[in-house]
Amino acid sequence: MSEIISHHAAHDAQQWRQLCEAAVLELDPAKLLQRIAEASSAVVDRIEDTPSKPSHGEQLALFDFLANAGCPPHDCGAPS
Repeated sequence: MSEIISHHAAHDAQQWRQLCEAAVLELDPAKLLQRIAEASSAVVDRIEDTPSKPSHGEQLALFDFLANAGCPPHDCGAPS
């Protein structure tokens, strides 16, 4: 059972990173806001759904993306 949970957690970590990368690399202005919204949503989901805190490095990456995407911390799941 823990193997299934760990596989799921690894998939979630990989998914938010891929969405953030796609947002950062998007060149089409018509698609950019949608990519940022999708990535921000995945980041917030990762923050909220991780049973234990993400590693320190992952936490920094998560909150850095939100800050750089222009998402106010209180609106995006950041601790107050």
